[in-house]
Amino acid sequence: MTTKELIKLCYKSIKEKNYIHFPTEIFIELDDEKVLSILKEFSGKYMMMLPDSEIAFFEWLKIHDEKIWIDLWHNTAANDDEEYIVSVDLLPVLLNKDGRGFPICDLVANDNYYFTEKQMVDKESKIIIEVARKLFKEKKELSPAQMLALEISLEPIDIWHFAYRHKINLAEAKAAVHSLVADGALVHLKEAEYVARFVNF
Repeated sequence: MTTKELIKLCYKSIKEKNYIHFPTEIFIELDDEKVLSILKEFSGKYMMMLPDSEIAFFEWLKIHDEKIWIDLWHNTAANDDEEYIVSVDLLPVLLNKDGRGFPICDLVANDNYYFTEKQMVDKESKIIIEVARKLFKEKKELSPAQMLALEISLEPIDIWHFAYRHKINLAEAKAAVHSLVADGALVHLKEAEYVARFVNF
C-alpha cells in the first residue's frame, strides 16, 4: 500500500469510526517513512485504535491484574467499542515489534513498575547486565531478575509487558524487581509524577 493510499484509508476510518484503525495486515507493513507521513497528517488531531496484538495484551492484563487495567482504562471510553483508543502520536512506540507495546507508566491508583536504563544503578547493574549478556550469548537460562535487567538495559519496559513477553507470572516478575532493588541495582519509582521524568517518547 502506498503512502497516499494509507492516508486515504486513515481518513476513511475517521469518517466511519471517528478514529484511525489499522487492520493487522496494514499495521505490520508500516515503516518509519509511512509513520512520519501519518503523523504529519494526523498528529495532535486524531486518535487511533491500538493494534490487535496490543489489545490482546490488555485483554490478558484484564484477567491477570484487573486493578491495573481499571487504572488505565476505566472511564476512558463511553462503551466497549471505544476501549483502547489512544493518541496517534503513540504510533512510533506501538510500531516497536519487540513486545514492549503501549507503555504503562502513568498509573494513579497503583504503583508503577516502569523502568528505564537511567534507573539502573551504575556499578551494581553493570555486573548483573554483563553476566546476563554472557549467559544469553551462551544460550543458558537466565533468572527473571537477569532477564529484566537485560531488557531494561536495551529499552524501557513495564513489568506487565515483561511478564507477558516472557510468559512468566506477575508475582515472579515483581519479585525480580524487588531482587534488583535489594541488590542495589535498580531504583523503583512508584509514583507517576516521578516516573514521568524518565519517560521519553
